[in-house]
Amino acid sequence: MTADDSLEKYKPSYDVLFETHPDVQQSFMPFKGVDLEDLKHSRQLRDHALRVMAFVQKAVARLYEPDKLETLLRDLGKKHYHYGAKQKYVDLIGPQFIMAIQPSLVDRWTEEMHSAWTALFLNMAYIMKGSMAAEERFKVKKTAT
Repeated sequence: MTADDSLEKYKPSYDVLFETHPDVQQSFMPFKGVDLEDLKHSRQLRDHALRVMAFVQKAVARLYEPDKLETLLRDLGKKHYHYGAKQKYVDLIGPQFIMAIQPSLVDRWTEEMHSAWTALFLNMAYIMKGSMAAEERFKVKKTAT
């Protein structure tokens, strides 16, 4: 599965995410206040979905290099903190991603595969949220001094 193979399947999951969690859409500066129907045709949303797919592909490629994967995830968490993303939003991405890719793998989808993807996203979220929390602590400490 390549990023291009699943892009059109993954992009609509953002639509669902924004419908069910409108506050998430408002945290994305390019999509803030944009009508959901317009987002379905948004090049920026498509580009973001491509970046997400590429990142997941990179994370999977580093599963056997845990130090590199952790560094990658910490950096992503830090970036998301500075974008203004909330930690609770990070937990939403895994289930949305799984919901998006599962139909394209329906003939090969197993409970074991579901568990593996879930474990990957739980681990990714844990590291990213830890990095986001560390950035918040640093900010608080810096403003206190």
